[in-house]
Order: sequence, then C-alpha cells, then structure tokens
Amino acid sequence: MTSALKHIEKALVHEIAPAYIANAEKACPKAIRGWRPTGQLWPLLRELQGRVIGLRKCRMDVDGAAMIWLEGGNPHGEPVVLLHGFASNKENWLLLLPFLAKRYRLYVPDLPAWGESHFRHEKVYGLDQQADRIAEWAKKVLPAKGHFVGSSMGGGIAGLVASRHPDVTATLTLMNAAGVRGQHGSTPFERGLLVGNNTLVPSNYAEVVRLFNAVLERKRTALSLVLASAMGQEMVSRRHVNRHLFHHMIAHSLQCERDGVSAVSVPTMILWGEEDQVLHHSCVETFKQLIPHAKVKKLKGVGHLPMVDVPALTARTLNNFWRDARSH
Repeated sequence: MTSALKHIEKALVHEIAPAYIANAEKACPKAIRGWRPTGQLWPLLRELQGRVIGLRKCRMDVDGAAMIWLEGGNPHGEPVVLLHGFASNKENWLLLLPFLAKRYRLYVPDLPAWGESHFRHEKVYGLDQQADRIAEWAKKVLPAKGHFVGSSMGGGIAGLVASRHPDVTATLTLMNAAGVRGQHGSTPFERGLLVGNNTLVPSNYAEVVRLFNAVLERKRTALSLVLASAMGQEMVSRRHVNRHLFHHMIAHSLQCERDGVSAVSVPTMILWGEEDQVLHHSCVETFKQLIPHAKVKKLKGVGHLPMVDVPALTARTLNNFWRDARSH
C-alpha cells in the first residue's frame, strides 16, 4: 500500500476516532460483562424465517466463541455470503433472500458478537479481528470461492476479507460500506461522532425509532415503528455492549498497518443508496479511488439499506454484477 493510499484509507478514522473516544459516553464494564440477550420476538421470527425461506441454522466455534449463520438456497449454486452492519444481525437480509435462494447457495451469518453469535467481553472486535474470524469461518464452510456482500460495517469487513483472503473471495460488493470519508460532504451521523454522539447506539425507544428513520428511506415511518417494536428492547439493553463494540471498531482501526481495501484484486462493485443518511454518498468516489477496477452503481431514492428499501432491485443489481464477473 502506498503512503497516499494509506492516507486516503485512514482519513476517516484519523479524523473521527480521537474526538469520538474523548467525547463519547463510556460503556459500563459491569454491564458489558453481565449482558445477556433479552429479545422476546426474535426466537419466533427466526423460526418462521427458516421455515418460509428454507434456510437452516448452523453453528461453529470461531476464535473460541459460537458463530451462528443461516445456510440454504440452491445446493448447486455459487456461494453468496451476506454480512450485516453495526447494531444489526442476519435478519437484515430477510427481504432479499427470496430473490437469491433459487440460484445461489446462501450463507448469512450473525457476525461475531452480534445477533445469535456469542459475545465475549474479553475479545477484541475491531474490523481486522472480525475479518480474520470471517475468513477462518469461510475457509471451513464454503464449498468454493464466495460472492461477498457487505452492508455498512459488514462492507468494511468484507473489503478486508477480499483484500487479504482472495482464496475465499470470488467477488466483492461494498453496499453503503463503512471505512472511508466522503469526498464532498458528510452526514449528521458522521458529524455527530466528532462530538461523541452515536445514532447507532440508542438508549431508549424514541432513539431506536430515530435510528430506523435514519437508515431507511422508503416506507420509512411505518417500517421504522414495526422494526422498533420488534428490536427496540434488545437494542436498548445492548447499549453498553454496542458502545464497547463501536469503540473497538474505530480504536483498533487506528492501530492496524495491514493491507486495506486498496489491495482488493477480485471483481468489485460499489453499490450505494444515494439518500444514505448514515454514510455520505460521496464515499463512493473514495472507494473508487482505492479500487480503480470497481464498478459503481448508485440507487436513486434509496437509503442506507438497499436490501431493505428495494430488495428486488438490489437482487437484480447483484445478479447482473455476478453474471458479468462470471463472463470475464
């Protein structure tokens, strides 16, 4: 990695991390050690999703902790790995899965420390450590190189997997991915981090609704209320854990000297909802600077979560990209 590319890759974290670490509310160590899942609706929803979509739940120890994922779809299809974002879980992909299941073999994990995958308070959960865990898991479970799709934080992790482990990566899709600074603008979320405010870590129900309003664009109000009702209790109960995980994500990014996304050589698509209120759409230009061979697809009228806002369009875009990559 050249010094110029390293500077571009690290610009966001060098700008935000010191200010955020100094100003953000600190996580309570006792609450972190004692946290246990409390959600009541998710067990039923997870059971229903497996029956309706035909995916089965799998489990494997990765780095000394249980990692859970959904697996299914076409048993003869190319592997597709879907990595969710911060404060989220594998259920973020539910609306997209029916559009992919007939053609592809799907692997939809809860990232370590999220969803049903176990959180260990003594572990480090920076993007680099998470990428290493996902690569370890992928090498054991994928039957062939996979199409990696990462949303937000999951995009940052997928990019590191692709750059460091091309042996498991067929293609990379960065979907409103975290990790770089936009070239001409910032969002209220990004500006808030500089003074220690983090929209992604709600402390009460009203803040949960505000979070979903920020990440969704289409059918925002109704869907935000539904999701807040289903996920609000767990998100609020996790606030100390999530503060802890966010701190790890940015603090350890400052320290890493390993290859970043500029080392990606596999076919890549940068897919972005232009109305993103979390990560500014001009991040696309920065990623394109770092990965010159990447294709770019912007979605008008779509927010931070294209697979939720427009699942059918997202699936078509992914299919077209994978088809083109296959033919080259």
